[in-house]
Amino acid sequence: MTTTKDYAPGRLLDIRGDPDGPIVLLWHGRGVDHRSSMHPLADQVAAAGLLALSVDWSSEATDRGRSDLLASLRFARNLAERHGRDPGSVVIGGWSLGGTAAVGVAANAGRSEIAVGGVVLIAPGDGPRVIEPISGSALPVAFPPGAGRCHIDLAYGEHDPGATPDLVTGLELRLRHAGWSTALHAIDADHSSIIGTRYVERTERYLPSRSRAATEAVVRVAAVVAAATSSR
Repeated sequence: MTTTKDYAPGRLLDIRGDPDGPIVLLWHGRGVDHRSSMHPLADQVAAAGLLALSVDWSSEATDRGRSDLLASLRFARNLAERHGRDPGSVVIGGWSLGGTAAVGVAANAGRSEIAVGGVVLIAPGDGPRVIEPISGSALPVAFPPGAGRCHIDLAYGEHDPGATPDLVTGLELRLRHAGWSTALHAIDADHSSIIGTRYVERTERYLPSRSRAATEAVVRVAAVVAAATSSR
């Protein structure tokens, strides 16, 4: 069963899964209000006994989506607290630009209101032309020290023409060099199938895919997400 809530006035997220399970916040990639693109992954995360929150946000907003993303994180932290959980245990699963934003949260988590239990970067964007919404700048060449910070998982599609294996492994290397705890996960997928979807150019939307590759890929990614919550 899916419940839709406002995490801020007029801003929606879908909740599915075990209300008593660990909370996972799922951020879609570039675009406006594409939370449905995360539903295939949310279904698998919920099936693993977790509570999945698929979030609408807008990378086209004047602040590039920063206020949306942080408001959704505050909602998830408050929800965890109401359920008797540590609000700092929330895990973010971000895909594409949503993954880039999740790195920004981890790197700027010195403030208690944005602390998280872990992040899973799914085909994250990187490079000087990719603006990370939390800081409003590109991801740094040299990250702040990661000792004592949350663990970061990075999942990449072996056939992704955008978030290429070299790009994602390079990001992981920079994080690890700064002392972050990281793990790489190679997935037999491209940029859309890694979250169980297919891209429809006519509508510019990512829709659920029934292909074997997409089905297997999203199950693997969900397992990475589930493991990130169990490490808390």
